Amino acid sequence: MHVLQERLKDLRIENGYKQEDIAKKLNISTSAYGYYEQGRNEPSIETLREIANTYDVSTDYLLGLIDAPKPQTMFKIDEDLILTQEELVIIKEMKKSSLLEDFSHSPKSHREKLYRYWKFMKDEMKLGDKEI
Repeated sequence: MHVLQERLKDLRIENGYKQEDIAKKLNISTSAYGYYEQGRNEPSIETLREIANTYDVSTDYLLGLIDAPKPQTMFKIDEDLILTQEELVIIKEMKKSSLLEDFSHSPKSHREKLYRYWKFMKDEMKLGDKEI
């Protein structure tokens, strides 16, 4: 559980908390929380869940099973299309603004031009980053 100790301490410091602050949030003694960071004791499943909620990270991250504090949620639309939560939000925004509807009614040649324009802009952004 060495990873748990490190992540508890790192998250606490990153978020500007003292051990006493986190202990109060978890409704445990400061020494009990200190034992978690020292590896002398392990939190219960419920306490681990509360810690994860406090820091807005997954319990898998706290336990060292994954390296990303919050794993991406993926939505499988079909075999060829899997979207992240962020991509889904963007599509919803495009749908609200009728942008998707406008594209769907556009001739294929217009969509191809838009794609080429986007590719050009992306390449320009990369070039601009290199110059900085």
